[in-house]
Amino acid sequence: MIELDKVYRVSDRVASRKIVDEVILVPLRSSVAETENLYSLNEVGARIYDLVDGKRAVRDIIAAIEEEFEVSTEQAQEDVTQFLEQLLSIKSIEECATS
Repeated sequence: MIELDKVYRVSDRVASRKIVDEVILVPLRSSVAETENLYSLNEVGARIYDLVDGKRAVRDIIAAIEEEFEVSTEQAQEDVTQFLEQLLSIKSIEECATS
């Protein structure tokens, strides 16, 4: 479960590329044969991914999504936490160590 005070950063195991209006996540492996999947992000997913910078807490990402996409706090929280869980499951983000 995603905690609102946690901070995440993009993993070195994934490269992202913007192609036209789409952001693609490419898992990096030791060989091309080991590349399992490509992931395409919609506009909201791409913005959440962009906000995962190793500095912002999840609650700050939620606030940004709420404001930028004009959705309720509840909707923003649900969307952000579900998406972060998906990113964690494919190892494209990782929790930052706390000081």
